[in-house]
Amino acid sequence: MADDLHILDGDNVVHVRGAGPDYARAREQLVGDVAGFASEAGIDVVLVFDGQGGGRRIGRVQVVYSGRETADTVIERLAHRRAGEAPSGVTVVSNDAVLRHVAQRGGVHAMSAREFLDRLRAAPAQRPAPAESRGRTTLGDTLDPAVREALERLRRGE
Repeated sequence: MADDLHILDGDNVVHVRGAGPDYARAREQLVGDVAGFASEAGIDVVLVFDGQGGGRRIGRVQVVYSGRETADTVIERLAHRRAGEAPSGVTVVSNDAVLRHVAQRGGVHAMSAREFLDRLRAAPAQRPAPAESRGRTTLGDTLDPAVREALERLRRGE
């Protein structure tokens, strides 16, 4: 991918993906999937969720909670701040048409949550096959060690 920073409306992407009855688990699953995707694609991601929570970093993914503001307000501020540094390298991901329009007017790329999820699903298919196979390779073998460790902590519920 050509863009070096994606700013995602996390709850928006979770809803489009289909959260199911356990919304907190759906959020954590998204964090893990995006961390793997970001590592493979070589991009940084800021994943913004509404409400209160403990922000954290997992590999190339920074998880942020909006607190008393809306996620859209936080995303807009982050996009405009980063657009001044590298406008062609920032993409806002949201299904909110107004937020995407504001981002594009500021010179930032924008895409829908569905388009991002399509890219997320296609990522393993785009992974080049190893030139010489020495046995079974798992997805965990391809992840950055810091991402693998963070995902393992999530799996254990820490």
